[in-house]
Amino acid sequence: MIRQLIKTIIILTLFSTVVSAQTTRSRFTVKDTVEAITFCDNLLLEIAGGSQLLFSADANNLDFKDRLTPHASISLGKWFSPVIGAGIKAEGYSLNGFSTSEGEYTAANDNSLPFDQDPVRKEVTINPDGTYRHFIRYLNFSFNVYLSLTNLIFGYNEKSVFNLITSAGIGDMYVFNYKGIPSKSSLSGNAGLTMKFHLSPKLDLNLNSSATAFPNEFEGRIAGSNDYENYVTANIGLAYYFKGRKFINRQID
Repeated sequence: MIRQLIKTIIILTLFSTVVSAQTTRSRFTVKDTVEAITFCDNLLLEIAGGSQLLFSADANNLDFKDRLTPHASISLGKWFSPVIGAGIKAEGYSLNGFSTSEGEYTAANDNSLPFDQDPVRKEVTINPDGTYRHFIRYLNFSFNVYLSLTNLIFGYNEKSVFNLITSAGIGDMYVFNYKGIPSKSSLSGNAGLTMKFHLSPKLDLNLNSSATAFPNEFEGRIAGSNDYENYVTANIGLAYYFKGRKFINRQID
């Protein structure tokens, strides 16, 4: 799944670059190309908060309310044209997992050790049937490419108050040593969809949704037959443009 995401990211990047260049020549230009270029032009800081949900072979046994956990993110990005942009993102906090008597516990000192040697069992409450919830603390740091579907399809309009943006990227998901869960870094694949509402030249209201995939053993346990697991998020946030959006309409003959 992560390989497919990486291929999608490469294709999206190449496609967006070509389309952006063609669209820029025909419908608009970026103000930076005719004025002094500074680092802060079209540079934005985004913060968001909301909830997330882990999808794994055993976490599905938890009540839905117990699967929902807080989520927060902060991003620093830059738009190179009204269509294409890129940025770095840090997100995370907590995920609720679930363990049964089945599965391979890589958190133990030796994978061949019996189930009751799992270090997590010493830190949590064990249910009568031997199952237990485990608590995951993590940080996912990623690089993402942005594509404005609104500007790609309809062209850039400085008076528009809405922008639909898709994103894709790769990252490093770091799980912290917490309540028996071992510290571990894993490759992650990320995809997202953002609805932006322009409140002012320097401020946007964002409604975000995203999905992140990572290896099954990311938290020290292999459950089920899937190679990868994932979590999804739903957030609301704000985006601040340090010098505003520096795009202008200009017809090129």
